[in-house]
Amino acid sequence: MVKDSIEEAVLEWYESTYNTKPLFAKSKPVLTLETSLSTGKYPWARETGDEIMQDYFERFKVDSRDFNFLTYWPYEKGLWPNFLRPKSQKVPDVEPKPLTIQMLVESARAGRWIYD
Repeated sequence: MVKDSIEEAVLEWYESTYNTKPLFAKSKPVLTLETSLSTGKYPWARETGDEIMQDYFERFKVDSRDFNFLTYWPYEKGLWPNFLRPKSQKVPDVEPKPLTIQMLVESARAGRWIYD
């Protein structure tokens, strides 16, 4: 498989900036195009996910208008479970969709967010 310059740039950016060794792990995760930022063995917290995506959109000049952050990092229930909350404050149980490096590469090629 031949890598193009955009794919190499996205992989290099993520590898050097965000692909760090998790606490208590022996080594940092192997980075592939299928690596997910929002699901899997080492998903990022919402705050870090927001930081990563803002950096990505700015660095690779990707139009973020069609990007829905809550698709990949939905609201978490927090400290209080739903059965203790008033009906108006219940948080729906939504599974995050995987946001992969491949999606970042393809959107960088297109110049806009092409998923959701």
